[in-house]
Order: sequence, then C-alpha cells, then structure tokens
Amino acid sequence: MSRSDPDGRVADVLGERVEALACALRGAGVDPQTAARLLGTAAAAALDAVTLGLLLDEAPAPVRATRPAEPLVDELPARLAA
Repeated sequence: MSRSDPDGRVADVLGERVEALACALRGAGVDPQTAARLLGTAAAAALDAVTLGLLLDEAPAPVRATRPAEPLVDELPARLAA
C-alpha cells in the first residue's frame, strides 16, 4: 500500500477500530442517528490518516539549505521616522 506500510496494516487497524466503535455504540444503546454521525466522523478521520500517510510517503525529501536564505524585502525591519 505504501513504503512505510506495504501490507496496508494501518488501514486494517483503523478499520477494525471503527468497527469496534460501532459495536460499542450499539452495545451502549446510543441513538442510531447519533451513532451514524459518530461513525461517519470516525471513518472520515481514518481515511484522512491513511491518505496523509500515503502523501507523506510520496513527498520528496526536504532539501537542506547550504546557507541561510537572504531576507525578502518585506522581511527587513521597517525604519521609523525620527
């Protein structure tokens, strides 16, 4: 699936946790509409986590500067009138 998680284990674990949440909500007698909202949010968060992992795997390595960057004109201190 990704270089850091080739077997997709992270996605599997997150899916199992969302399923466990569904069982816990049913077992606790949570209102079905409330449970659906919570599960939708949990599933979206899990998908975001997997997507972020994939994006980070594909991101190029950061380039290190060999010397400090020159300040931009806008970053120079403003001169105050005397």
